[in-house]
Amino acid sequence: MPKRTAQIWLRHLMQPRLLSLRVAIGLIVAIHLVAGAFLLRLEVNNAPELYFPNNAPATILDRQIRAEFPNDEVLIGLFAGNDLYSKEFLAALDRISQRLEQHPDVDRVFTVTNTDHIGGSEDGFTVERLIDPETLDDTTAQERKDRILQDRFAPGFLAAKDGSALAIVVRANKLGESRQRAAIEAALYEAVRTEKLEKKLVAVAGPVALDAAEMRSMLQDSALFTPLVVIMGLLLLRWVVGRTPPVVIGAVGMSTVVISCVALIAAIGRPYTLVTAMAPTLLFAYTAANILHLYAALLRMRKAGFRRPKRVVFAVQLVHKPALFNMLSTAAGMISLVLVPIPPIQVFGIVGAFGTLMIYLVMIYLIPPLLVKWDSGYWPKRSGGFSWTKRISYGLASFSMRHAGWVAATIALMAILTAPQILKVQAESDLLKFFDASHPLTQSTRQIEDRLAGVTALEIVVDGPGRDAFKNAARLKILKSVQSRVETLPEVDRTVSMMDVVEEMHWAFNGEDPAARVLPDNDKLLSQLLLIYDGRDLQELVNNEYQRTRILLNVNVHGANAIQSVIEKIEAHLARINAPGVTWQIGGGGRLFSDQEDLLVVGQERSFLGAFGQIFLIMLILWRSIPAAVISMLPNLAPLAFIFVIMGTFGIYLDMATVLIASVVLGITVDDTIHFFHSYLERRHKGCGVVFSLARSFEASGRAVVAISLLLVAQFLLLTVSRFQPTSHFGLLASSGLLAGQLLELLLLPALIVLWSKLRIRHRLMAV
Repeated sequence: MPKRTAQIWLRHLMQPRLLSLRVAIGLIVAIHLVAGAFLLRLEVNNAPELYFPNNAPATILDRQIRAEFPNDEVLIGLFAGNDLYSKEFLAALDRISQRLEQHPDVDRVFTVTNTDHIGGSEDGFTVERLIDPETLDDTTAQERKDRILQDRFAPGFLAAKDGSALAIVVRANKLGESRQRAAIEAALYEAVRTEKLEKKLVAVAGPVALDAAEMRSMLQDSALFTPLVVIMGLLLLRWVVGRTPPVVIGAVGMSTVVISCVALIAAIGRPYTLVTAMAPTLLFAYTAANILHLYAALLRMRKAGFRRPKRVVFAVQLVHKPALFNMLSTAAGMISLVLVPIPPIQVFGIVGAFGTLMIYLVMIYLIPPLLVKWDSGYWPKRSGGFSWTKRISYGLASFSMRHAGWVAATIALMAILTAPQILKVQAESDLLKFFDASHPLTQSTRQIEDRLAGVTALEIVVDGPGRDAFKNAARLKILKSVQSRVETLPEVDRTVSMMDVVEEMHWAFNGEDPAARVLPDNDKLLSQLLLIYDGRDLQELVNNEYQRTRILLNVNVHGANAIQSVIEKIEAHLARINAPGVTWQIGGGGRLFSDQEDLLVVGQERSFLGAFGQIFLIMLILWRSIPAAVISMLPNLAPLAFIFVIMGTFGIYLDMATVLIASVVLGITVDDTIHFFHSYLERRHKGCGVVFSLARSFEASGRAVVAISLLLVAQFLLLTVSRFQPTSHFGLLASSGLLAGQLLELLLLPALIVLWSKLRIRHRLMAV
């Protein structure tokens, strides 16, 4: 019975039946209703935390650090003008800081009016405000400026070293959502507008602003390009098929696929991120391409003289087997992305694989009943799109068959000559490079780093041998030597540690004698200074047990490679330090991003090998021949090499967006191979010759395949005009890869088949 049931299901799978119109419409409506309910729960979130696996060493360390110390994620606002030290401006700046400190997602706000200043007194030292808003009338603007610039901590942090700018630094609580960061940024702008300081606010940057800018760009691109891709797809469908009803039905099919896939993101409890935001555009384009295959078969059935419903039934039967294996191969390419250890990319792979299944179900089961009911008119005898694509496909294929050896050799030579460009491709996580040089965030970051310090955060986390480990003067001197060495690195603009605070206390305690701005020589004096300190900055640098401390670094580089280089330099120095019982770790936001490079490289290798292995196995099952599987795979590997040549030539990084390309393009381009090869083998099994079978296959299937490729390329080319680099690069590489894949499909595949057939003939003759 189980065997009998399996046979029945297999027969239904390989010979799909036409659903009734009522069932098809019911399923379409049900999918939209259920998906719509899930869409209400969809969370838009591109928070950096989403991109790091929970079990990654850097992530684990970050959780440990945040359990004891404040977050290192900040928003920096930079003010410039001629009256920055006037009592009016400083009073307004203080009111802005007070307003922002009331925000539920803000941990602390730093300005010159609320930060600690350690100074000498008759009793030892005092901790007071650097600029007290209550006593502004007692000082002049120049006196206030001098006091700020002479402070140990304010220059490079809250003021430009030349006094030309002042800053407000908003430190966020540990956040998990992009909208929280956007809300903090909006609160800053609102507070500045309230105080009428908009013209003085010349720059806003930092990790908080970066995440907010990414989310805005992601949503803007989704709102702009997704409808454009849909409109272009429908217009191209209209141009190719020449009739309106199939276009409307195609739009229903596209909507059914995409809404169900976006709803899946919400259903599995994942957010809509920068990476998954690319899925709707891809699926709209790919659905239109697959529907066009069905319409091409309908055109062939019309030319054969069939009417409804037979025309639709026979068209479905004609495309069903290639469509089934297309679905399997494309899904294999997509699902291989789960091997990339970055959660949003894994979600993209799952959604993409599910989308290919939905495309198959829509094309084979849901659209045909609609075509039977409403596609009642005659299709044009000469469809604009198919009429000239036939000449392109047949012309290139016939040229390849006549010059098979030269074509294969030329393509192989080009691959060898361009291979060095592939080696230039770099894996990089530089989120600032997602924006062009004219973007406000890029310009703001440049201004802040020119006047203050780098916005990338690193921290050296130091653990001592036990409680009160860092109440030991000798041990602190070792840590100070490390800090001094790190400060000499050109990438490090600023460092802060508990040693700096202790030195300030020692200096103030000794009547502000410059020679006393050093660490105490004995543990007793150190303990005394720590006991009488009543500020709050020290508690952010060492824990209550004085067993763990940290050295904070502001770094002026942003890419993963550059940050990793800084980390390696620091680690090399730490390895030479002789400090028994002391352990060192590098943490912070910069460390998290530097680790992404390894995740991307490893993920790219795993996903490509996974996609290639699965698709090759599918080809082997489909053709039941190792040589046929190899021949059908080679034209699909070539466009991947072409993509990496483009990346190496133009310096496009392997990042969150481009890591998707190899699996996506491999999964899609193999579709054309399946259509061509399936048509070719059918004719060969009927006894036709190699050249005749190839010619007829490319003449018949080539029209639709070329039209579909041009449709996909045109849709992805739309994305290249985006100012947001992930969208632009995804569009450029996807369109380039698909175009190269189509050309190689028409040139290399016929050449390989001809050469293989000649080799087999020669082998048989030699055997005789």
